Amino acid sequence: MSIEYDTTETEIIMQKLSGIKDNLPDIVFSGNDINIKMLDSLDRMNRTSVNRSYRPIQAEGLKGKISCAFKRLVRRLTFWFVEPCMIQQTDYNSANNIFSAEVNSEINTLRLRLDEMENIQKTENLEKINHLENKIKEMNGQIAELHNVLSNINTTFSQSGEDSIIQYIVNTIGRKVETYLDLGANHAFYLSNTYNFYAQGARGVLVEANPELAKELIEKRPEDIVINKCLAEKSGEKLDFYIMNGDGLSTTDYQSAQNFIKENPALEITKKITVDSVTINDIIQKYFPEKAPDIMNVDIEGMELAILKMTDFEKFRPLVIICEMIEYKNGLPMGSKNSEILEFMRKNDYSEFAFTGINSIFIDIRQEEISK
Repeated sequence: MSIEYDTTETEIIMQKLSGIKDNLPDIVFSGNDINIKMLDSLDRMNRTSVNRSYRPIQAEGLKGKISCAFKRLVRRLTFWFVEPCMIQQTDYNSANNIFSAEVNSEINTLRLRLDEMENIQKTENLEKINHLENKIKEMNGQIAELHNVLSNINTTFSQSGEDSIIQYIVNTIGRKVETYLDLGANHAFYLSNTYNFYAQGARGVLVEANPELAKELIEKRPEDIVINKCLAEKSGEKLDFYIMNGDGLSTTDYQSAQNFIKENPALEITKKITVDSVTINDIIQKYFPEKAPDIMNVDIEGMELAILKMTDFEKFRPLVIICEMIEYKNGLPMGSKNSEILEFMRKNDYSEFAFTGINSIFIDIRQEEISK
């Protein structure tokens, strides 16, 4: 293959591409392999760089000379018209090639830059992830430490810490509260003697005659059984129920409601409704037929002794019984305890472990853990 070179630079490039290294200046090339496609393209460019479309025009005689002269005239006119178009097209192609090469160069540069940025971003993200993981580990350590601190703090929801006292009792004898019966449950957790144990996983039965409070219990303690009835000596009766504007004072006893108002003029009966009645024994038979709950809370505004007397303590013996022991007073409750309840519980082998000023906490001394 014979190739003519227009410039020394072209010759050097061609010889480099052909692998010829003799008598060439010391030029550094990025690659060492011969690019056959590029070599072939340069050869084609060299062969097509000159217009070889010329055709000789021959003529004989006068007529032929006239025809030849006409043809030459047409050729010159055509060349005169076509040459600027060819030059323009050539300039365009040259500029387009340069532009395309520059675009490709910019694209390659941009890709390299994007790759660099992606690698930088990955590195930064990895550093952020590591930083966050370290922060999470640090926070977990702080949470564990805080949990240890809080686990040693006695949380109480009761009015006078009754749940904390019961927690102390079961911890001391090695028991855990699993079930409870709350008679007169009132609010879901405010002033509740059983919510602390609900939060620890215990479940039970809540009896509350006030429909509004029963609704609150259902919503906030969904895993407990809520009975919206009032305790009485017979089940299935319709009884008047007087709702007071004071916590834990609503009652079926109209005279008791009037006594509350007399003691505290700020109190009043806000509503009178009719509720169904249920006995303590019906509740026990339905929900605790085989085993008594660990805790029974009794807060029925004046009916505590009656409820206790209706209970068969030969068959039904909760470990702990919480019972309200004083009459309602406006202000700090400082009254004598109900001696009848004390005597009744003593006869049934329940010993008063603590008195909080409002409630007495009784423990069943027949229980194995207590009698040891």
